[in-house]
Amino acid sequence: MKFKKIYIELSDICGLKCDFCPWVKNTRGVMKLSNFKALVEEISNKAELFTFHLLGDPLLLPNLEEYIQIAYEKNMKLELTTSGFYFNEKNQNLLLKYSNIYQINISITAFLSQNKLNLKDYFAPILTFCQKYLEQDIKSFINLRLWNLDEKFNFPKENLEFYEFLNSYFNVKIDPKQSKNRLARHIILHQKKSFNWPSLENKIINTKGTCYGLIKQIGILSNGTVVPCCLDAKACINLGNIFEKPFTSIINSQKSKKIIQGFKEGKYLEALCQRCAFNVS
Repeated sequence: MKFKKIYIELSDICGLKCDFCPWVKNTRGVMKLSNFKALVEEISNKAELFTFHLLGDPLLLPNLEEYIQIAYEKNMKLELTTSGFYFNEKNQNLLLKYSNIYQINISITAFLSQNKLNLKDYFAPILTFCQKYLEQDIKSFINLRLWNLDEKFNFPKENLEFYEFLNSYFNVKIDPKQSKNRLARHIILHQKKSFNWPSLENKIINTKGTCYGLIKQIGILSNGTVVPCCLDAKACINLGNIFEKPFTSIINSQKSKKIIQGFKEGKYLEALCQRCAFNVS
């Protein structure tokens, strides 16, 4: 079985407290490099794309290059997601160095949840990175994510400052109603509706439907816990620990098979799935 994407959480540490991310951070900590090596040996051929994210910001790891190098040696195509607050020169050069980095997602919405930097200072290292990227003709993609639109795809007034700033810098005209605006070669402003993370404390939304969890994607938390998808940040659906059981036995377990069969029959069997607005109808 080969997934479209496997989410690997290198750590649940991000250094921020964003409104759109309600979970308590730094409870699992950093995945040991030795554990990551063992993990890669087992799953390097199990997905088309590997994302260094579930919670946490990979750019906070001082030895991030060691993780990327291991993945590079196994020909793993990588996607990294970051808040944009840690684009120091070291990280800029690191992200430009490896050809197996396919996509870099920068959640610029995180800027709205802090009061330490103004917009110009926040964007300065990000735009320096983008300029280096364009000069070197890198083949990967950069997504600047604004995932805070309402149900009708209307933007909050706070976004106007983003649009004006990016319009000026990239010499473009952003259409706030478009989900994707091209800023430059392979640099995209990606917009999406805001969402509530699924929680067992929420009310049931639906018991019928399907999902990509365990079919096209799966997540591995920094402590080794395997979960069906990228939104199970609390491991409410704990499928087992990959540092204790083989990956194949976890995805072929009775619990996993039952969840998959439920999706194929249009049923949400797990309580968390019944409270998730991201389920595929």
